[in-house]
Amino acid sequence: MNINVAQIREDEGLTIHHVYPEGEPVLGERERSRLVGKSTLDAMATREGDRVELEGVLNAEVEFNCDRCLSSTRVPVKQKFDLVYVPPLGTSDETELVEEDLEVGFYRGQVIDLDDVVREQIELALPMHRLCREECKGLCPECGANLNDARCDCKREPADPRWAALKQFKLDS
Repeated sequence: MNINVAQIREDEGLTIHHVYPEGEPVLGERERSRLVGKSTLDAMATREGDRVELEGVLNAEVEFNCDRCLSSTRVPVKQKFDLVYVPPLGTSDETELVEEDLEVGFYRGQVIDLDDVVREQIELALPMHRLCREECKGLCPECGANLNDARCDCKREPADPRWAALKQFKLDS
């Protein structure tokens, strides 16, 4: 979904309420996460000249595979945001940014793509290590059993004998 900057009236702004269909926007082909159900975006866009402020909240449910045990997990995402957009600083794609520029986004051709905003906010809301739960035990490296569901009888020894000496190493607590 796109909003045209010219549609945002300087005196009253633009109220945005958008319900995405199931699974949209697509988070990306290589992403480890996918949207489940309908996602909603409620925002208010205000404008002063070319500067646009977009403030709102995103509600979504995200499904991903646990990084340790690979089981499918769903988490709700409720992410508030307050973003500033301005047109590009120059005509060249190679413009040097200063520190203040890192806090703003840029729009081209009088259009702000809200799908990009949603994707970005979801990624910011999700943890870097995506786990089904903090205590997740993961998979057995020998037989592949999910150690959260059952205990396996595999004997775990270092794969490389050069690591065997580390078994004797003790850390002082």
